[in-house]
Amino acid sequence: MVTVASQSGQPRDDQQPSASDRYIAAVSASDRVARARLIETPSEAVSVYRDWAADYDDDVFGSLGFTGGERIADLLAEHVIDRRTSVIDLGCGTGAVGVRLRVHGFEEVDGVDISPEMLAQAAAKHAYRSLLVADLLDRIPLADRSYGAAISAGTFTSGHVGPAAVPEIVRVLRPGAVVAWVVALSMWPQFEPAAIAAGLDVVHRAAEPIRRSGAPEATMLVARLRR
Repeated sequence: MVTVASQSGQPRDDQQPSASDRYIAAVSASDRVARARLIETPSEAVSVYRDWAADYDDDVFGSLGFTGGERIADLLAEHVIDRRTSVIDLGCGTGAVGVRLRVHGFEEVDGVDISPEMLAQAAAKHAYRSLLVADLLDRIPLADRSYGAAISAGTFTSGHVGPAAVPEIVRVLRPGAVVAWVVALSMWPQFEPAAIAAGLDVVHRAAEPIRRSGAPEATMLVARLRR
């Protein structure tokens, strides 16, 4: 059984005022995604995803047909041959990327997300070794050089996590680690210099769709941390 751990010293936001009023007004799956992309604070993110967690998979993967998570997992599998490599899934949400990595044979996959309710959905999929509640814009409570790869889908987008998180993410990666990230096209001009400054050398970069039959919306990035 996977235990969902809270970040040390960080209070759970269960008692904070919820953004439910605005979330409930977003009655369609598209409205809910749009609402999430307007999040302004970590506590608001916790509230929005607390209310959305139970319906998230049906909305995002069912109604809207998002495919970016599967695509980036496939790209990581192409560039990481050793399936024993430890992988950190950044903003893992309900665990779709972890499930796809399991299909590729990865078993040492840990997930981090700001929402305990989203992580509870991920735990039910049994695709992760461990799950941790943490804010990627704060210090991640993980040791330096813990992982051989990092993956992310649906996190580096508006209202979520920006390039300021890159140095802290790189801290928990070993030299030579591979990153495979979906980065919203609107954020890529800020992400590219942050990635280079953090020591990441681009291996693959392409603007691609992130939903079935959609136009390109994100940069699919694969990079390697310099040794």
